Amino acid sequence: MRRVNDIQQRAEETQAQLKALRAHVSSPDRSVTVTMAPGGRMEKLSLTPSAMRMSHDQLAAMITETVSRGHAAVAEQMEATMQPLIGGTTAMDFLRDQVTAAQQPEETEEQPRQQRPLRPDDDEPFNTIYR
Repeated sequence: MRRVNDIQQRAEETQAQLKALRAHVSSPDRSVTVTMAPGGRMEKLSLTPSAMRMSHDQLAAMITETVSRGHAAVAEQMEATMQPLIGGTTAMDFLRDQVTAAQQPEETEEQPRQQRPLRPDDDEPFNTIYR
């Protein structure tokens, strides 16, 4: 019975530690800062005035890259927190695989929908099957 109580206590402590995890990550130029919580939730996004001088594409890329690094940082913290409880088990292997899969960029971007060319007598610009 003592062993069960010890395991339960360690599990509760680990759960509390997981809830408290946060990763604070900044872009290399420190213009973008994010705070990430476990599960991939972004709690805070901060932009400096220099970030606002970037083009919208540059800023979007900087935010995306910083969030991705934040995900990786909080995932590493989660793994380190879980290690004493489930390290060396198939559960830890599963957790590691899930974290790794979540960090992988999508392999293919969605292809734009092909539209049929309009005919001169076409008064319906939508992709309709009725002719």
